[in-house]
Amino acid sequence: MGKGIGHFFSAWDVDGFRELQEFKEQMDAWIRTLRAAVPLPGESEVLIPGDPEWRAYQERMRYGIPLQMEVVRDLKVVAQATGIKMP
Repeated sequence: MGKGIGHFFSAWDVDGFRELQEFKEQMDAWIRTLRAAVPLPGESEVLIPGDPEWRAYQERMRYGIPLQMEVVRDLKVVAQATGIKMP
């Protein structure tokens, strides 16, 4: 039985609704407004959608992708079975 979780994804062409440059300018203003907001007590900053993902990307590009040892062991088994060299 399902857990009552659903997802909906959609992509829209902004040009179909308004001028692209106007949309970009409004988004930039929205971002500036949010970045200037006072964070909640105990928080250092206000994040906007994409911030955590961008930070994770930067960290992984610098330090690599963290793997749990169980995953590494499984990858070694697959590598050995397929003849693929593990780094």
